[in-house]
Amino acid sequence: MMNRYVYAFQYWIKPLVLLIAVGLLPLDSAIFVSALLLFSPLMLMPLWSGMRRLQHKLEYAGAVAMAGSFHLVPGIEAALLALPWLVARLFVVKDVAMECRRKGLPSAATACVHAAAVFPAIGAVWIVAHRANWTPWGFDPLIVLLTAAHFHHAGFTLPLMAGLNARANPSCWTRFSCVAVLLGVPLVAVGITGTHFGVLKFVEPFGVVVLVLGALGVAVSQMRRGLERQRSILTRLGFLFSGASLFAAMVLALGFGLRYVIPNFALTMPQMWAIHGTLNAFGFGLCGILAWRGAVKRAESP
Repeated sequence: MMNRYVYAFQYWIKPLVLLIAVGLLPLDSAIFVSALLLFSPLMLMPLWSGMRRLQHKLEYAGAVAMAGSFHLVPGIEAALLALPWLVARLFVVKDVAMECRRKGLPSAATACVHAAAVFPAIGAVWIVAHRANWTPWGFDPLIVLLTAAHFHHAGFTLPLMAGLNARANPSCWTRFSCVAVLLGVPLVAVGITGTHFGVLKFVEPFGVVVLVLGALGVAVSQMRRGLERQRSILTRLGFLFSGASLFAAMVLALGFGLRYVIPNFALTMPQMWAIHGTLNAFGFGLCGILAWRGAVKRAESP
């Protein structure tokens, strides 16, 4: 019985307390964007890994150092504090590359799980740039920060859960979701860069549509998993809320991605990170990882 309460505190109550604390931050400032970004390496990633291996603990130490860099004025000192997180993510990329070399071409599901380990390394590069007060290609510092957040959330939880759903329920639909997510995450980043330079402006809306289609598939898979009666009520609620949050967040993303085509359908950027970002980080990401942990724990129990 005591183990049940410890599990509930560690994987449900503690994250919800952090959610409330972060929710008190101002939604219309870069502070909130930073909080959303840090939520992934400080909570979601260690929550999924379980901190079982020494490498996971070292990664968490790098994440803590990186979080500390946000207490400094952007510059060389802040960049040096963020650097251990980049180094930790590059070691993860090296491990994925070695596994792919050893096992050969992965399935779509496995490729998505690998992408969830690789994409945050790209985000870590943008974090170091932001903390160093660099503005690559003339991007505004806030856009640099949002790009880092994109690769720590859309680049982590989305491909992770796309891959998990495809492994648990192999089908044409789940495989399509994996492929769309794998293509959509980098396409959106490339499209934003192209829009910034005034070239290939069609790439951003195209990438958004591809990513949204893949994400909607993940949302439906999550909600279907929440309707399976053999699971505990908390796990089912986690899957349902995760899927519904992702569905809502992706409808907003579609509107923002098509803002040059249908301007009245798009939210402003501050509204996007306040609503879309919160839905992705807490609704989809947190509840989804908690639900998958509950499902895996139940499957492993005799």
